[in-house]
Amino acid sequence: MSQDPGVLNLLPTELQFLIKPAMHFACRSEGDAFDHLDNLKSDDREYLAQLAAQVLKDDKFPRVMEFLRKYPLNEYDECSQLYFFFALLDHGGFRFDRVIDP
Repeated sequence: MSQDPGVLNLLPTELQFLIKPAMHFACRSEGDAFDHLDNLKSDDREYLAQLAAQVLKDDKFPRVMEFLRKYPLNEYDECSQLYFFFALLDHGGFRFDRVIDP
């Protein structure tokens, strides 16, 4: 599979930092995310924590989802990698999204 970021290059400037990790982990399914989590080194865990905190800081996740609605993951492999990168964060327990209490 290609490591070309393709349409991810069109991410808004404030989201461009997500390209490299999404392409590095290259998750294309939840299974891939779980496989990475099973083999994470402490440096990777720290790196993912920093990325999640950066997304959470200015509530960037809704902008990621807007992008993925415009460029669907079933049409763009690189977008599936971005989407499942967030599955990796989610299943790893890294907080990246604001949860609104009812």
